[in-house]
Amino acid sequence: MGLNYTIDCRACGSHTEFSTTMRCQADAASALHIADHIDTECAIRCPVCRARLNTSQTEFLSQVSISLEA
Repeated sequence: MGLNYTIDCRACGSHTEFSTTMRCQADAASALHIADHIDTECAIRCPVCRARLNTSQTEFLSQVSISLEA
């Protein structure tokens, strides 16, 4: 059980993939709803160029994709 997410940064053009493991399916399923609650107060940054990814919810969703791996 894991949560995979990919960042396609518009600022530098980098493509970065991450994978995390979750203890239970409920935790992973609730993490998929992160797109409904994007915090725009605290910066989420590109790991390569450090550009801010979450200036708005729309901007974040256009650069970050999240998927659940069974």
